[in-house]
Amino acid sequence: MKKMMLMAVFTASFGLSSFAQTVDQIVQKNIIALGGQEKLRALKTIKMEANVTVQGMEIPSTTIQVNDVGRRTDFKVQDMIGTEVVTKTDGWKFMPFMGQQKPEPSAAEEIRESALSNDLQGVVLDYAKKGYKIDLIGKDTVSGKVAHKLRITSKEGVSMDYFVDAESGNTVKVASRRTVNGQQFEIISYLSDYKRTSEGYSFPYTINQDVPGAGPMVIKVTKIEINPMVDQSIFKMP
Repeated sequence: MKKMMLMAVFTASFGLSSFAQTVDQIVQKNIIALGGQEKLRALKTIKMEANVTVQGMEIPSTTIQVNDVGRRTDFKVQDMIGTEVVTKTDGWKFMPFMGQQKPEPSAAEEIRESALSNDLQGVVLDYAKKGYKIDLIGKDTVSGKVAHKLRITSKEGVSMDYFVDAESGNTVKVASRRTVNGQQFEIISYLSDYKRTSEGYSFPYTINQDVPGAGPMVIKVTKIEINPMVDQSIFKMP
């Protein structure tokens, strides 16, 4: 009886150890696919131009992001320029095509839930040092291929699910939670068409999103600039 109990304890302990190692192996493969540790740590700013197709409209957009500081997206709808900004401490938006007359502060919940997306270098890089927790939920099938499902939780308690392709190591799907007007919903993003920049970074150039209330959205990246000079005053609300 004692031998059986010891065997059960040993098996359980070994299983937990293997589980933890598997998480780290998946994370490492994902980091390599993105460009590697050294390159990711050297990624400070980015400027990305894209065309967004939603509800039959094609909307040009420009996103500028500074690692661990903030992100600004400008987009043109019906000859009007809309802006959305999220930083570590605050955020604001201006949507004139939705009747807004002036920029308005974002809700505290929206800012908190955007914490993980402000990590330009990738949430899996040095995740433990950043205070993030990663759990391996299991496996799933994304676009016909096996993917590992990782749940990443920040120290603020915000979580999102990353689906890492078992073969390539690329992030192929992201499920994030957002709260708007007191209601929480989930945004599902499918990432594909990965291309490597001249600097050696790998980015998805096609993102298919399912946004509740807005319908399917397709983002086609047209241009990416690595480490451009950024005046951080662009994050301040006018």
